[in-house]
Amino acid sequence: MAGPSETQAYLIFAIGTAGMLFMAVAIILFVAFYQKRMLREQLRRQQLEADYQRNMMAAQIESQERERARISKDLHDDVGVMMQAMKTTVFAVVRHASEEDRSDIQNMVTEITESVRKICFDLMPPGMETFGITELIDEMCSRLKSSGLPVQAERLGSPTKIDLRDQLQLYRMAKEMVTNALKHAKATSIIVGIHWQHDHLVLQVKDDGVGFKSLPIADSTPLGNGLGLLSLKSRASLLNAQLTFENNLPTGTCISIHYPISHAQN
Repeated sequence: MAGPSETQAYLIFAIGTAGMLFMAVAIILFVAFYQKRMLREQLRRQQLEADYQRNMMAAQIESQERERARISKDLHDDVGVMMQAMKTTVFAVVRHASEEDRSDIQNMVTEITESVRKICFDLMPPGMETFGITELIDEMCSRLKSSGLPVQAERLGSPTKIDLRDQLQLYRMAKEMVTNALKHAKATSIIVGIHWQHDHLVLQVKDDGVGFKSLPIADSTPLGNGLGLLSLKSRASLLNAQLTFENNLPTGTCISIHYPISHAQN
């Protein structure tokens, strides 16, 4: 039978062991709590940084659109009027020229006038509020097709009313995708699809060209370092839209933008 001294020793040992276990559990809980708090702080900072970048991009794009609208108005109001005046003056000056010379000058003035009109349209497409993005994309494809370019529009579903600023950004993205395909794809057919579905809009550009030779570089999206494609990614982020990319199907490229209609109605 243990004496009083041995019992006291056992008691001290048990208390010490329990105290150390308690301290170990407390340290583990403190470390876990601290790490969780640090993770929350890191996520908060990342969210703040992401929000700041989104706000900066939105402000930059808004500034660009205002400048485009101003330049388009100046071209239409000032340069357009001067072109008409120049046309009248030139025709008056060359009235005694040969028929062939008059025809050449008339064609030249008409081409310049059409170029100015096209620049105005590209800077700020008219009729966005009246006709909407579907009609504007049809118009864009018709103009390109009439110029001999292999572009055609494809529409499905009934259009839904969405924010005019979002429509303008979607139109810019469609134009950027078509421009990329015309410049780099060596395609014989480019189809611009605008598909209205129940809860989202799919804006899609398909071509039968050479496709992209490189695979994803960042963020699992094979957009490379091209400024045009990086612009697509930035605009899609601002619209809360999903940008998807399919390469070689079996030939060509398909870039799609999935725009949530619920975002437009909030």
